[in-house]
Order: sequence, then structure tokens, then C-alpha cells
Amino acid sequence: MRLILMGVSGSGKTTLGEALAARTGWPFLDGDDFHTPEAKAKMAAGLGLSDEDRQPWLERLRAELLARPEVILACSSLRHSYRDVLRVPDARFVFLNVAQSLLLERLQERGGHYAHADLLPSQLQTLEPPDRGEADVLTLHVTAQDSSADLTRLTLSALGLADAR
Repeated sequence: MRLILMGVSGSGKTTLGEALAARTGWPFLDGDDFHTPEAKAKMAAGLGLSDEDRQPWLERLRAELLARPEVILACSSLRHSYRDVLRVPDARFVFLNVAQSLLLERLQERGGHYAHADLLPSQLQTLEPPDRGEADVLTLHVTAQDSSADLTRLTLSALGLADAR
């Protein structure tokens, strides 16, 4: 299985991805590591990426997914069309749905990352939440009370991977 953890900046994709990788033994890839320096600079300036900016990045991520039969990828996957690029065999998405107030709080506390809180409005505007037609998406409604361990257990159980390792 190829897991793609999706959501806007600050939703907890990397934290959950690292925890899932530790439990499953699968490699973890952070989509942020595959952005070009130009894309990172644009986001650091508080500017959202265009579809044209994202297309080569999505293609790189698709290639990474296809290169591994089991992998966990953290990738915003904000639009349906972006998810379609990443829909490779055995891919499943986990949408981390987090309230805007909690996202803002997390981003304001986060340091050392190019995606700052001023990028959040652009991400929320771009976000096309998964709909019923996307049967390969598990939606987790994340609250401040949910720990990484809770979300890891819930994800593994919902995907039938509770005993993956």
C-alpha cells in the first residue's frame, strides 16, 4: 500500500507520517523535500504556488510512489487534480481535516519551516476537500486533543494495517 497523507500546512502530515513509518517499517517521504528552491522561496514569501508550479513537483512525487510498493508520503494534495496525478496502484489517501484556528496556532508555533502562517489563507482557498466520489480517501477530523499515537492507531486500524509490523 502507498499512503498519501494530505492536508494544508500545519495539519500534521509529517508528524503522522513519521509515526506511521515507525509502526509499519515503511519509508517516509516528505513532499516538502521535493519542492524546488524557487518554489520554497515563493512559499517563504507567503505566496501560494500555482498549478504550473506544482505540476513538476507532483510528477516527481508520482515517480517516487511508483518506485516503492510500500511507502508513506506527506503531500498537501489540495486539489482533486493533484490527487489524480498521485493515484497510482494501491494508493490510499488520509485527509487530515483540521479547524482553521488550530492550523493557525500550529503554524504560529512552528519554526524553521518555509511555510509560515501567512500561507494558510492561500492553502485553504486552494483546498478541494475530498468528496464521496473519492473512495480511496480516509478523512480524519483532527482536534487539539488528538495525539500522534491516537491518530496513528486510528489510521492503521481504519486501513486494516493494525498489525503491519
